Amino acid sequence: MNHAMESFPRFRSLPSSKRAQLLFEIRKELSKHKDTIISTANQETSLGEVRLTMEFNRTISEIERFAKLCEQNVWGNLKDKVKTKDIAYEIEMLPVGPVVVIGACNFPFAISVVGTDTISALMVGCPVVVKSHPGHPKTCQILADAVAQAIEKTHSPKHCFCLLHGKKNAVAQTLVRHKHTKSVAFTGSLTGGKALQQGCQKRKKPIPFYGEMGSLNPLFILPGILKANTPKLAGDFLRAVNLFAGQMCTKPGAMFVLETSMSGEFIRGLERATLQERVLPMLSEEIQQNYIETCRNLRNKLQLLSSSDLGKIKVPNPGIIQIFKMKGSDFLENPELRAEAFGPSSILVIVKDEDELLTIANSLEGSLTASIHSDASDHELASQLFPVLGGKVGRLLHNGFPPGVVPSRATHHGGPWPATTDARFTSIGEESYKRFLRPVLKQRRDRTSLGD
Repeated sequence: MNHAMESFPRFRSLPSSKRAQLLFEIRKELSKHKDTIISTANQETSLGEVRLTMEFNRTISEIERFAKLCEQNVWGNLKDKVKTKDIAYEIEMLPVGPVVVIGACNFPFAISVVGTDTISALMVGCPVVVKSHPGHPKTCQILADAVAQAIEKTHSPKHCFCLLHGKKNAVAQTLVRHKHTKSVAFTGSLTGGKALQQGCQKRKKPIPFYGEMGSLNPLFILPGILKANTPKLAGDFLRAVNLFAGQMCTKPGAMFVLETSMSGEFIRGLERATLQERVLPMLSEEIQQNYIETCRNLRNKLQLLSSSDLGKIKVPNPGIIQIFKMKGSDFLENPELRAEAFGPSSILVIVKDEDELLTIANSLEGSLTASIHSDASDHELASQLFPVLGGKVGRLLHNGFPPGVVPSRATHHGGPWPATTDARFTSIGEESYKRFLRPVLKQRRDRTSLGD
């Protein structure tokens, strides 16, 4: 962190075109080593080459997007100047200083060493120190080496980027507490996020903590559309739950259906879809064991509605799909059952009536997403749900399922606590750089107007 702070004055003072050159060079170095990066990440995460290739291409595209934004000096162009009779006012956005990035286990490229957090911070002139994820340390090092090459080739300040390894939580906590750390970006579990946020708040000089953490991502299926699309909704729901073995921060963790619209056909559709879905490998044995323990706790309290065919498992660290069932009244009375299960499980919640459905919607904590499926016949109930859920999430979907984010200016990946620690900002997309800037008002008095 000392080196990062030493590099800050020079790095922030570089022309934006110079930092854009660094980002373009990072993209170039990563592309040069694409095959090695993807192969190494596949060995460490079991995400598969198809999935990792998609993520790598997305990451490269996003780096290019930020490089072009840097060329345009988009934050500098946001200045607002006002002049009164004798005083001139100007707002300038300044980089906050060294940023610590603690990346995710499930996105080794896009939310890791060269992910949005790192690239957007570098873009605005903040040095970055990344804590590598113990689940894919070799991948992290290859990515960091590519950044180091880009720094050398562009003659950028040597310590504007640094990678640190370490399995113990104490490494991240030490970075958080360091006097030169000015901001922290984190993607991970609610438990880990809360501990790091407390570390930021308990410092002698508290700093901003931008954490993306746990999320239930509730799904509401209203009667009209359920009746018209029973088989399709059951299959689409299971595919969303099992996408990348359920290791997505936007996986739907609970689906709410009115008891009067529940049918045997829908239940059979869920059971059939569960058996048809392929069992996928989870990121690591540790993550799989945590998932097994979470599902064991759920089985002690809930009815297991459907599960994968155990006889068809052919992968290491298998993510067994498990769909549970409970009543809406039990969901209201047992808030501990709303915790995110990181893996391919979800809960079907059978709700007594519309009043109970609205009560549940109002009781929900913050999430990254919420989804409402409805048709014309559901208009009245849907119109009551939309404003309630809009106050609970950062992304509201109508007749869609949440996994999948396309980085753009319109992207917002955030939400009220416990989804994130600051719902005003996104951790993905063009606007993510705003986390690492602060406004300074420059005020100048025109002395000639005072007769001096």
